[in-house]
Amino acid sequence: MSGPTLAAMPLAVDVSAAASAPFDWVAVAIGIVLLVLNGGFVAAEISLLAARRTRIEEAAEAGHPSGERALKALTELSVTFSGAQLGITMCSLGLGAIAEPAVAAAFARWLSGTALPEGSVAIVAFVLALSLVVFLHMVIGEMAPKNLALAKAESVALRLARVFGWYVAAFRPLILLLNGAANLLVRAVRVEPVDEHNLVHTPRELSLALAESRQLGTISHQDARVLDAALGLAQIDAEAAMTPRVDLAALPDTATLDEVLALAAETGHTRIPVFHNDIDHVVGLVHVKDALIRDDAELASLTVAELLRPIPAVPESRDLEQLLRDMLDERSHAVLVVDEFGGTAGMLTLEDVIEELVGEIADEFDEEQHAREEDETRWVVPGTMRRDELERLSSLDLGGDAETVSGAMVEHLGRLLVEGDRLVTDDGWQLIVLNLEGRRAGEVEVRAPEDFRPVRRSDDHAGGNGNGTGSSAGDGYAGTDH
Repeated sequence: MSGPTLAAMPLAVDVSAAASAPFDWVAVAIGIVLLVLNGGFVAAEISLLAARRTRIEEAAEAGHPSGERALKALTELSVTFSGAQLGITMCSLGLGAIAEPAVAAAFARWLSGTALPEGSVAIVAFVLALSLVVFLHMVIGEMAPKNLALAKAESVALRLARVFGWYVAAFRPLILLLNGAANLLVRAVRVEPVDEHNLVHTPRELSLALAESRQLGTISHQDARVLDAALGLAQIDAEAAMTPRVDLAALPDTATLDEVLALAAETGHTRIPVFHNDIDHVVGLVHVKDALIRDDAELASLTVAELLRPIPAVPESRDLEQLLRDMLDERSHAVLVVDEFGGTAGMLTLEDVIEELVGEIADEFDEEQHAREEDETRWVVPGTMRRDELERLSSLDLGGDAETVSGAMVEHLGRLLVEGDRLVTDDGWQLIVLNLEGRRAGEVEVRAPEDFRPVRRSDDHAGGNGNGTGSSAGDGYAGTDH
């Protein structure tokens, strides 16, 4: 923060008087004090601007007097910075009025004994004095304290808070007058001045801060991945993370408990959705342990309709952040995802949501196909992989409205897929259907263009299932026995 231009001494210097006058130590001492004070004002202003408010609040809550002073300064930044600027201005003017003439007189006395023409002594003395004082003012009074305040913002702010607070209290009427005049000018251009600086960050800004912390080593890669995924949870909807209806292993409400156990043994699922007439009319779910605790006689006579547990329904557009909060509040481990027509779109479990944070949770029943890297420019991915997960894996952005790789290929080709289909993007990427699962792609080979430069991303990104599965079509709604 630069102060005003130093006041220049008159060029008409009495050289003979300067040569005989003693060196003005008092003026130099005052100049040194003004330099230190100027640096203090700069440090106070910069440190309060750069300090993390949370650290200052911690000190204030701990009863630290300097913390309370610093927090008060942060709550009235307009007054605080006006006070700092007033102090910087007074110190700069003092240097120009007191220290610079004394230094110029000393240079004039020294130059009078040289071969320099008497008429030019005053000019040279003035230039030398101005250069020296400006240099010291910038280095000692401005740059050094600014850099110190940036490097140790909270520490400097707390150390200077009490002294700076006393200064603001002493000059408060003048500061308020000057600040009021400045605010009138600001309002004249239709901008409302602010008195408190609230550091509010968007999820994107927090994500960038996480990336920087990870690069500097202040946070582990795994922690950064989870936090980054948590920040993006609100951007993922239920449709993107659910098990789609075509992959649901469900039973009619007339099924017996023996059929429940048989399906559980076949699929490894512990929660089985139950429907009435068709899958679009899911009436609840049955937990396999409700069948396991029955004796043989009950197993033969009871139907799943008598053991139904309720299952909440949510729209496809429900974001996972709000959905996770609702599921925890309601102690619900599974929800039915409903499309815009009221039919069953799929099913989503607590495990599916958690996998968006920590990556795929595989167990001994998990037989899903996962993405694998053949080399640095070629991958084989499941057709159910989400487009955003493919982009994190390979940097390929397919665009469009489809959620999955298979859906994106159908969208681009304009027809259902057949084995061997090849999609070539405008920038040279190739996607080849290796096999089918029903009417969708089972595995897709992704080939990068020849000029592709691979970027290692494995430790830097979370979001979704870390291994690249799209919707959790395997045991996503059956995983754990809670």
